[in-house]
Amino acid sequence: MNEEDKKPDLMKIAEEEPLQTKKKDQIAFRKRMLLIMGAIVGILIVILVILIIVQLFSKKTLSYDELEAKLKNSAISYYKVQKDLLPKEEGEKVLVDSSTLSAGEYMKPIGEYLPEGTSCKGEVSVQKVKKRYVYTPYLDCGDKYQTKELYKAVLEQNVVTSGYGLYQIGEEHIYRGEEVNNYIEFANTLWRIVKVTADNQVVITVTDEKLTPALEWDNRYNDQEKSKTGINVFHVSRIKEALDLYTKEATDDTVTFTESDLDKLATFNLCVGGKSEESTVHDNSEECALVEENQLIGLLTVSDYMNASTDAACQKALDRSCQNYNYLKFTKSFWLANPNTKNTRHVYSVSFSGYITTQEAIATNRLRPVVHLADTVMIKSGDGTKEKPFELK
Repeated sequence: MNEEDKKPDLMKIAEEEPLQTKKKDQIAFRKRMLLIMGAIVGILIVILVILIIVQLFSKKTLSYDELEAKLKNSAISYYKVQKDLLPKEEGEKVLVDSSTLSAGEYMKPIGEYLPEGTSCKGEVSVQKVKKRYVYTPYLDCGDKYQTKELYKAVLEQNVVTSGYGLYQIGEEHIYRGEEVNNYIEFANTLWRIVKVTADNQVVITVTDEKLTPALEWDNRYNDQEKSKTGINVFHVSRIKEALDLYTKEATDDTVTFTESDLDKLATFNLCVGGKSEESTVHDNSEECALVEENQLIGLLTVSDYMNASTDAACQKALDRSCQNYNYLKFTKSFWLANPNTKNTRHVYSVSFSGYITTQEAIATNRLRPVVHLADTVMIKSGDGTKEKPFELK
């Protein structure tokens, strides 16, 4: 090897120096980025921990609807343990207040769910209906909020003594006239409120689009009449069987009741007594002389239909004027709950023209269901107009 070969390659060295510097810069940059990213992650973790601590120790407020739901769910948990305190008899009610629920650690003290400066009292009513227990929460926050029952909202409408509207007749409040604001949304169906009873149940009936297909009131052989004309005794009738199946075998033409809907229903005594064509009494005293006890679904009585008319000439069941000024009149015929006392085969119905008539039980008319909403049912919104029907919680 000569001397020239032993000399360093200056050009090669000059090329390698920038590459080494560049690699060092890249390594330093990566370190800085890792430090920055680590710092960001650390800051985020600190922020997250602070938020969790704040959430744990800060006061969580609930809306009034959420607080009512909290009361109800807490009461359900409470009575799963305290089963002996549940109501025993049909229609019986028991109450549990929020202080009892918080003492048992089923919920926090009610004030802890409320904004500063808000004070509320809460309780839950539990009622036995058939084999079900219906839980209804009540919240009283003074001027800021109060749970309101449907019947109270209805009774807040002005009571009238003439024209169309809500009348007080005896101990009941009854809608009368052709154009009345008594619409209510229930079970995904538009209904009409017929009346509020003396014990604050709200009686409602479906609108005509939810009438069932035509059914016979009864189709049995009538031994007294010696013919197959049907028997006009409700207790053994085919119409009773149809009503009993109404919530179980719903079709496109009928109402389907959910568990929540059933919780809103009250049992009642269906008035199925007979009525004379000549009677001028229409306060349901004759119809209620015979009742079918503890029903969840029924039919309008003759007096119910007559009372909905404001025509003074509507005095007897078969007076054609009972169709006048009457919001219960439909374009389809439907059965009423009561037999005609003149024989054992005739039953009252409403014709497609709107007047009450009497037919053999074996005839066919539509079934127009009636239910009673419990006095514990709460209103969510609405004013009873068709555009803004009462909506329930």
